[in-house]
Amino acid sequence: MEDSDFLCPLCCEELDISDRNFYPCKCGYQVCMWCWHRIRESESGLCPACRTPYGDDPHEFSAVDVQEVLKANKERAAAEKKIATSKDDVDRTALANMR
Repeated sequence: MEDSDFLCPLCCEELDISDRNFYPCKCGYQVCMWCWHRIRESESGLCPACRTPYGDDPHEFSAVDVQEVLKANKERAAAEKKIATSKDDVDRTALANMR
């Protein structure tokens, strides 16, 4: 899956690596931890999909491995570098006839 496939359906922010392992309801509806906390503390406390009350502990949450975080950070940095490099190439080609 691409990073763009991992978005919180409520706030539309990208799910970080810990949010990707976070399923607060048995129905499997995935939201980020920030939205889950906001729903529990400030709103109805119900799952937006099935309307089941959220409990104190999320239904499914697995701790994130340090190696997994480091790998994800390296992949993100490489992707950003690739985008920056390709952008520089495009900018320079636009200037080719400017002498």
